[in-house]
Amino acid sequence: MRKIFPLLILFFILATGAEAQIWLELGVKGTMGMTGFYNKNIANDSNHDSQFGLGLSVGGVAAFNFAENHGLNIEVLSATHHQSMSFRGDDGLNNAVNVEWKGVDTYFMYRWYRNNGAFLEIGPKLTYVNEVQQSFGTDWSKVNDKYASRYTSAAFGVGGFVSTSNVLTIKTGIRAEYALTDMVSEQGKMEGYPSPYTAFDNYAETRPFRAGFYLEVTFGVGGLAKSMCGARGMIWGTGYN
Repeated sequence: MRKIFPLLILFFILATGAEAQIWLELGVKGTMGMTGFYNKNIANDSNHDSQFGLGLSVGGVAAFNFAENHGLNIEVLSATHHQSMSFRGDDGLNNAVNVEWKGVDTYFMYRWYRNNGAFLEIGPKLTYVNEVQQSFGTDWSKVNDKYASRYTSAAFGVGGFVSTSNVLTIKTGIRAEYALTDMVSEQGKMEGYPSPYTAFDNYAETRPFRAGFYLEVTFGVGGLAKSMCGARGMIWGTGYN
């Protein structure tokens, strides 16, 4: 992941040419939507019922815009995730099962902007997990060692401009994400997580997902562009207005 950022910057510079305008925006972002995870064993088990959880995240964003139609968003968001389930045991009683994890979501999103202000975005996300808690019935416990300290996801979204000026830009959109790696640690696999209270014949990976709405507010710092006299130089503000 440490090599992704410089490689993407180099790609955009080469793709848009030496005369491309390059602009930087800095700002804040907040998201809200449904979260959870998919585990094939749990999904196919008649004794389990799953419900989506609510996830919130907030943090900072740096937007690099190349010419008029290309961009790279780097986002670092403090995020919460939640999966709710119920498990019907041999006694016929339903037991509530909740898994909550908090961490930092880091995005590297390529954006393609249309002239009408709409855009498509796609890219990887790396989640660093700070804390995991799990309940069975009314009993809660901290289970950080049962889950991986990080996992990687693929993200895709669509959005558009709400308001623009030479300084301030407001964007909104929807984004969907699905993990490419298992969120359970090696110790957790040996103990049957995320469902240690029952046994399955085979192990199935646990893949987190997330989908929701976001609001992004950025301030135009400035960038390199060609002025009316033909010379390239630093111009302050937002370049694509």
